[in-house]
Amino acid sequence: MKDKRLFTPGPTEVPKEVLKAISGKVMHHRKKEFSGIFENVIKNSAKVFRSQGEIFLFSSSGTGAMEASVVNFTSPGDKALVIISGKFGQRWAQLCSAFDVETEIIDCTWGEAVDPGKVRECLQSNPDIKAVFATLLETSTAVVHPIKELAEAVRDTNALLIVDAVSGLACEELETDQWGVDIVAAASHKALMNPPGLGLLCVGDKARQVYEKNTRKCYYWDLKKASASLKNLQTPYTPAVNMVYGLDKAIEMLLKEGMENVWQRHRDLATIAREGLKDMGLELFALSPSNGLTAVKVPEGKDCKKILTSLEEDARMVFAGGQSHLKGKIIRVAHMGWCFEKDIRRALDALKKELDKQ
Repeated sequence: MKDKRLFTPGPTEVPKEVLKAISGKVMHHRKKEFSGIFENVIKNSAKVFRSQGEIFLFSSSGTGAMEASVVNFTSPGDKALVIISGKFGQRWAQLCSAFDVETEIIDCTWGEAVDPGKVRECLQSNPDIKAVFATLLETSTAVVHPIKELAEAVRDTNALLIVDAVSGLACEELETDQWGVDIVAAASHKALMNPPGLGLLCVGDKARQVYEKNTRKCYYWDLKKASASLKNLQTPYTPAVNMVYGLDKAIEMLLKEGMENVWQRHRDLATIAREGLKDMGLELFALSPSNGLTAVKVPEGKDCKKILTSLEEDARMVFAGGQSHLKGKIIRVAHMGWCFEKDIRRALDALKKELDKQ
């Protein structure tokens, strides 16, 4: 029986070259041999982030990088603005609550992107806001947010713009330094074409000055420790050594393709997916659709769970359903990472056959 093909928004498909790299012999993480690979990952990750800021690597999911963003750049009692348009905007709010950060909320209708004007108004009304937490690609709804415009709204304030790009990095355009984004969180298992296991954080100069003065106590997520170790091409604690090999290879592949070409490939895949799904008579869910995945409404009378189960068992393709109140109401087809035209066309054909069967 053939292997299942992932069309889920994480984990995603992993190229055989990356899997081969991960299967290499384990090195000791304090030796020069590993430090050379780690240095390469940090240097090349900066090119993917499009930033000259510090790059930190954690053995964690993307949520770990998000938590590091909260504990290092806020203090108990600080005020933050959180943009919620789905499950992962909610996660920012939950993290802020867990660490005693007071929040102002902009609550978007699921399926819609935030209006940068509302962010600007909120910051003008609340000059004591220390951080704005946003999401580049909200995978629960397949919405992409206007991060460039959000950065323009935040730029002339004292607040930091902190972006969850866990799903968006390397499939959505993101010019971290050029746009003025202060902190970007990411993870290995989305468009970076690796298995789950690594969280990444990109920190700009304005944000670095904040964490260096931050008095909140933390241990594993402490960027002051991480920065000191980074100077010696190390991490404070044992990294996921073999996963670093995989990330090194994946980023090498992305840079060989060229980031502008990577972004264009994802735009092209998104166009194919949207047009193909609309040709089936399906309605797109997102009003600001992303390039990393496409969400469509389940047609009246169709059983979402049955569709997804049959696709997995018969076509050996794994799609995603909706989350929270969207469970059973939308189907999400990811085209991020190691995905090409032939893959998405096969996925669309399989979905059409399954819909026709019902």
